[in-house]
Amino acid sequence: MNEATIWRFLKSQGMTDAGVAGLMGNLFAESGLNPKNLQNTYEKKLGYTDVTYTAAVDNGKYTNFVRDSAGYGLCQWTYWSRKQALYSFCKAIGASIGDLDAQLRFLMKELTESFKSVLGVLMTTTSVREASDAVLLQFERPAKMNDPAVQQKRAGYGQNYYNQFAGAAAEKGDGGTMKYTSANPPMKCFMRQSSWYKGAGKTTIRGVLWHSTGANNPNLKRYVQPDDNAVDRARMLELLGVNKSGNDWNHISREAGVHAWVGKLASGEVASVQVGDWDKKAWGCGSGKKGSCNNGWIQFEICEDNLSDPVYFEKVYREAVELTAYLCKLYNLDPQGTVTYSGVRVPVILCHQDSYQLGLGSNHGDVLHWLPKYGKSMQTVRDDVSALLVGANTNKEEDDDMDVARFKELWGEMRKELQDNDSSKYSEEARAWATSTGLIAGNGTEINGEPNYMWADVLTREQFVTVLYRFAKLMGRA
Repeated sequence: MNEATIWRFLKSQGMTDAGVAGLMGNLFAESGLNPKNLQNTYEKKLGYTDVTYTAAVDNGKYTNFVRDSAGYGLCQWTYWSRKQALYSFCKAIGASIGDLDAQLRFLMKELTESFKSVLGVLMTTTSVREASDAVLLQFERPAKMNDPAVQQKRAGYGQNYYNQFAGAAAEKGDGGTMKYTSANPPMKCFMRQSSWYKGAGKTTIRGVLWHSTGANNPNLKRYVQPDDNAVDRARMLELLGVNKSGNDWNHISREAGVHAWVGKLASGEVASVQVGDWDKKAWGCGSGKKGSCNNGWIQFEICEDNLSDPVYFEKVYREAVELTAYLCKLYNLDPQGTVTYSGVRVPVILCHQDSYQLGLGSNHGDVLHWLPKYGKSMQTVRDDVSALLVGANTNKEEDDDMDVARFKELWGEMRKELQDNDSSKYSEEARAWATSTGLIAGNGTEINGEPNYMWADVLTREQFVTVLYRFAKLMGRA
C-alpha cells in the first residue's frame, strides 16, 4: 500500500503527475519504497535486518546511525549530515526513523530547503523522464548516475507509476470506482431539530473519526429521522422507516451529535446518511486530558448488530470505507497522514478508542471491539481508503502485475547485490581453507584486483558438482 500512500502525499504537495512518477521511480530503485530499508550490504556488516536496525536506532541500542555510512529509508539517505537531519526531524515529531509519513515530510523539507531546482522541475514538468533525471542527477546522485542504462531504468520505473496512477485516474475520471462522488454524494437527512444541530458551531476539518453505537440495532430509523416540517419528510420516512418510539437523535434532548450514520435502510440495504453540515463541530467523542477530536474531525456512527454476522459487518465496513474515502477526497485529506493537534500527532483517520488513547476523547472502545473480530484494524481502514482513492477495487484481492520479465529483472538486481566478497565472521576460517586449496576459485575480479568469490550468491547445481569434483581431486578420489 505504500505506493498509493506515497503517490497521494506527493500529489498533495503540488507536484505534477509526471513529477510524482519520476520521483517515485527513483525511490523505488533506491529502497523498493520501503521506509525501513537498510542498505543490503550493511545488513551483513552490521548484523541487522531492516526491522531490527530501525528498532535499535529508535530505542538507542544502536548509536552510530548518523556516521555508519549505511543507506537508509525511502531515499537511502547515506551522508552523515542528511542522516543527522532525518534523525533529528523524526525525534522532534516523536516518530520512528522508519515512519513513512515522517520520511515523506522530511523529503519535502529537503526538497523545499536544499533542492529547490529539483522541486521546481517536479512541480512543473509533464515529462516523467525529465523528472526522473532531475531526481537522479541532482538529488540521489548514486555512483552510476551518468550511466544511460541506469537513467533509462529509473525513468521506466517512473513511467510504470505514471501508467498505474495518473493513467488509471484519467481513464476512470472523478472518483474512479468510488460509490460517492461530488456528483453522487451520500443521502441527506439533516436533523435540524437536534440539540447538536442547533448548538454546535463551525470547525476546521482535519480528519474523519469512526464510531459504532454499542447497541444491537442495525436500523438507521432507530437514530435518524427527518424534521417534523421537512419538505421531503414522507420520502425520507419511506426510505429510513419510522421510529415509532420517538427516541431518535432528532427528537430527544441529547448532548450528542455526529455528522452521518451508516446502517440499514427500511429496504435492508446498507447506506450512509448525512445528518448535518460536515464542518459543524461534532459532539461525538467527548474530551480527554489533552482536548477533544470533536474540534476538527468529521464523525459518523455505524449501527451495530450483535457483532456476530460477518455478512452485515462486511457491508457496513465497506460502506464506512466508501464514506471515508468520499470525505478524504472532498477535503483533500491524506488517509495515511497525521496532523498535530493539541500537541499530539493524531491520525487523519481514527476511531473513538484511538481518540481516548491520545487523550483527545472519552473512554469508549468503539470501533476496536468490533473490527478485530473480522481481521480489521484502523490501519486496514486507512489502507482500504487509500486503495479506493486511487481507483483500486477494495472488494477483490490485489491484482498481481508481476510477469516473467519483471521477475527476471528483479532477480538479476538482487543477485548483483550478492555478487561481492561480503561475508560473515563465522565462516572466516572455512573460507580461507577453501580458497587456499583451490576449492573455491571465484569468478572475475573486484575493482581492487582481488578475486570475486561472491560468497552470498546462490549456488547452482553446476557450481555444486564443480566444488564436489575439486574436493574429490583434493582427496585423491578423482
